[in-house]
Amino acid sequence: FRMHSLYALLFSSLAFAVYAKEQSVGARGTLMCGNQPLVNAEVKLWELDTFPDPDDLLATVHTDRQGHFQISGHEAEMTTISPVLKIYHRCNNKNMFNLPGLCKRKITYEIPKNYITPGKTASRFYDMGVLNMEAKMPKEATECI
Repeated sequence: FRMHSLYALLFSSLAFAVYAKEQSVGARGTLMCGNQPLVNAEVKLWELDTFPDPDDLLATVHTDRQGHFQISGHEAEMTTISPVLKIYHRCNNKNMFNLPGLCKRKITYEIPKNYITPGKTASRFYDMGVLNMEAKMPKEATECI
């Protein structure tokens, strides 16, 4: 039985190596907090998977002094990847117990499939434009230390 399990594992690993294709994706935009650039907000590019395969963190960047960000990453998968952008920020944040910096607001954006390109380098970027992060968004979460 153990030898069968070993062969099954080897075969599935080989099949993945043969059929998995490298895919890339990218996004860019500008984050604002009201009329001010949202500086140093954390932007993470994730590839969502189904159980038992865990989600993959593809890249992390922070917004610059003008609130701009550009992010890209790649992943080898047998099926089309499911990329999302997660933005963590403190704009208009009502902190727990009024302690500054304890929690961040988190909003997730799906990146449309037509921005996924073959290979390890993104050749198309989803342009999110200028986003004002002041208002609370539907399905927004809070992430604390």
